[in-house]
Amino acid sequence: MTSVPNATDGNFAIMNARVPIAVCDGIRLRDADAASGLATADLFIRDGRLAARPDTQEGISIDAAGTLVLPGFVDMHVHLDKAYTVHRTGLPDGGLLDAVRLSIADAPNRTEDDLRARMRRSLQRAYANGTVALRTHLDTPELPDQSPAWRVFATLRDEFGDMLSLQAVALMALERVDDADYSDRCAQLSRLGGVLGMFVPPAMENANRLDRLFSLAAKHELDVDFHVDETLDPKAGGLAMIADAVQRTGFARRVVVGHCCSLSAQPHDQAAATLDLVAKAGLHVVALPTTNLFLQDRGAGRTPRLRGLTLVKEMRERAIPVSFASDNICDPFFPFGDFDMFEIMRETVRVAHLEGEIGAWADAFSRRPAETLGLAGHGRLAPGLPADFVQFAATDWIDLFCRSRLARCVVRNGRPVDGAFLQRRDIFTAQEKA
Repeated sequence: MTSVPNATDGNFAIMNARVPIAVCDGIRLRDADAASGLATADLFIRDGRLAARPDTQEGISIDAAGTLVLPGFVDMHVHLDKAYTVHRTGLPDGGLLDAVRLSIADAPNRTEDDLRARMRRSLQRAYANGTVALRTHLDTPELPDQSPAWRVFATLRDEFGDMLSLQAVALMALERVDDADYSDRCAQLSRLGGVLGMFVPPAMENANRLDRLFSLAAKHELDVDFHVDETLDPKAGGLAMIADAVQRTGFARRVVVGHCCSLSAQPHDQAAATLDLVAKAGLHVVALPTTNLFLQDRGAGRTPRLRGLTLVKEMRERAIPVSFASDNICDPFFPFGDFDMFEIMRETVRVAHLEGEIGAWADAFSRRPAETLGLAGHGRLAPGLPADFVQFAATDWIDLFCRSRLARCVVRNGRPVDGAFLQRRDIFTAQEKA
């Protein structure tokens, strides 16, 4: 990498970058390639923001030499309160329910000091890897005002306010809706600026509970974010029931549904009918490949045969908004990871067979989740937005995904986090030069 002295002291330009067309608005593009979804652009940075055109006083011009530039990542489904606990919990022998058992056993260890240390570490890693916004689910068995996780989140949201846009979801089981204090829970959550979360266990779908949930969410002006159909049981019908409930109740706020694994095990006609309901209800989907591939069809002493990845291509055919996210990191649900959305992007391209259409899916890791989370200032390369992007030492998608070690420069508000842009041709491997 080459350090560019004083590049961030004033106005400057990054010339000849390759950018995904799907995440650019108002940026002049040239040499656009429909097959790859990439084009060449010059990025003009002024006072930490992207500008539409060069300034007459442009001081420094940096030649990106055709390297890829992606907008800062938006990771819309993680679990900060569980991250980095796997050394305490151990590994699951079975699937989801075994991981739940291990996580519940670890819950008494989650003091405020413990939560603060692990959650801060998580946010530091996400920031260093190029994430600009993040939504976390927080287990909330108690009232939110009494929750150590929510108290810690509030302090970290302030601490990282200039680095990451943070949202939190109160994750509860569906039967919590029956509690007498559920409306008070929603009121507290609204005051905290949170999102109403719900885990819908397999075979526990309940239309009456969903109607009450949406009624109180509307009353307290809360968006809703579900864990649903996290199973390979083809009879699981939580997703369809949620879509029905949204239309039946007229709920008008944003509804996100995560996992939706059972679709991959259902007959075509059944899955297609559910997806038609999801599209009609206007639901937003977040797919979570790494955790689902780790937990689904898991059993001691046997090789998994089924994948558990939800039907993302069929969703996009119906114009259903689809995003991808990290989910669990270094906990019993997924014992690996580094809060690195580039890793999620690379693995998703491989397991979902997106290699022939990467350009069309590039927005699912930045622009699309930003829109779902209501974060208009993130996820795009556009004049007026903060100059938040990640530059990689690669010149096309194959270069980007073929190596485990790849130089990157994370840029926030026009400033490289590590003090250096990728500029010289001699940073590339022999394969890339060829």
